Amino acid sequence: FTFIAGIFVTEVSVLILTIYFLIKNRNFDYFRDKLILCFIIFAIYIAVVAIFKIDHIDLKISSIFYFRYILFALSIYYLLDFPKKELIEIKNILSIIFLLFLFIFFDSFYQFFVGKNLFGYEIINQRISSIFGEELILGSFLIKTLPILLWFIFYFKFDMEKHRLFLIIFFSFFLITIYLSGGRTSFALMLVLIFLIIFFLKPLKKIFIYSLITLVLFISLTSSSKFGKSDIFNRMVKKSFNQITNNFFLEGDNMVFTQEKLSDSKKKIKKNLKLFSSDHQGHYELALNLFSQNPIVGVGAKGFRFHCRKINYYSEIGICSTHPHNTAIQLLSETGFLGFLSYAIFLFFIIFNFFRFLKKNSEFNKKNGFLVISIGLLIYLFPFLPSGNFFSNWSSIILFYYVGFYLYSYNNLKKE
Repeated sequence: FTFIAGIFVTEVSVLILTIYFLIKNRNFDYFRDKLILCFIIFAIYIAVVAIFKIDHIDLKISSIFYFRYILFALSIYYLLDFPKKELIEIKNILSIIFLLFLFIFFDSFYQFFVGKNLFGYEIINQRISSIFGEELILGSFLIKTLPILLWFIFYFKFDMEKHRLFLIIFFSFFLITIYLSGGRTSFALMLVLIFLIIFFLKPLKKIFIYSLITLVLFISLTSSSKFGKSDIFNRMVKKSFNQITNNFFLEGDNMVFTQEKLSDSKKKIKKNLKLFSSDHQGHYELALNLFSQNPIVGVGAKGFRFHCRKINYYSEIGICSTHPHNTAIQLLSETGFLGFLSYAIFLFFIIFNFFRFLKKNSEFNKKNGFLVISIGLLIYLFPFLPSGNFFSNWSSIILFYYVGFYLYSYNNLKKE
């Protein structure tokens, strides 16, 4: 809810929840959790590296206070674990969340068919943004909140059999809206998420299979009939192909495939292949160059941006930006091998415990809640696709919001 209102409102809510947690939890029991201790060590590491590696005051301060996100995760864990459950046992919460998403779906479809949404925001660069206006984060918002919504469905013991038709329709709109957002990374992550749900979450399997079929039918219909005010298919498929091949198959400035024989152009094709796009590849090249110069501890959190500021965003090696646009590569360049190792160990920890509890006979909703939040974390930390800035407020708040849910679900299953 607060992300829709704006990042400032979100940050204020994070501060309030954190203060509430610190006031209520005076015996520091929650700080004894081994996973939290690991996060605290990581936060200390981030702060120390920033102190020595980054000279720019605003970037340095944000890294020094990185621990605030860990406190936020603990506040979420505490509220979920609250003995009297007064703050979360509101039976209407799930209904309100469903209504919020239904409004976003309606607003997105309205913008797609009319050209502007209910608030007058117009389509930008063939992308549907709905209530987010000029911020093209609709797809990212939806894919990152979907696992949380699924967690709530299990937590509140929502009767999925009784409401199966509603859930199929609801999640069909959910998937279609992610597609309409034009966010290619969000769409790819959505496909990975669906794959994992179908294979590992039996209660949601049929719901998401039918929803996926509906999505395919919608894409087929809109791409062939060309209705709607945005050519999503062109952006998602043709533009992606042209960026990966560095526009090798384009005729002039038009996005049309040529009839040139591939057999005569193998070397040219290989030379023009890019990781997602020439810009993305340029970011990765610069980030890996920074890593090669600082392999152990990196250049500090947000050090990629600091480096680009120092050279006025002009680089002879790679392409500058505010961040490298890939979680794994960003952690390599900004936190070095030690930071990347922490990331790799955390991924292994999630995967190991996912399969550990997958085989365990546990209470139905607890087990599935844990599995879905684990999938959510894996999707968020997915290393093989472009991503947002790992150390930005927006990303860090969502990440540690996940961690709070994960801590609650993980520790509840361990007690069994």
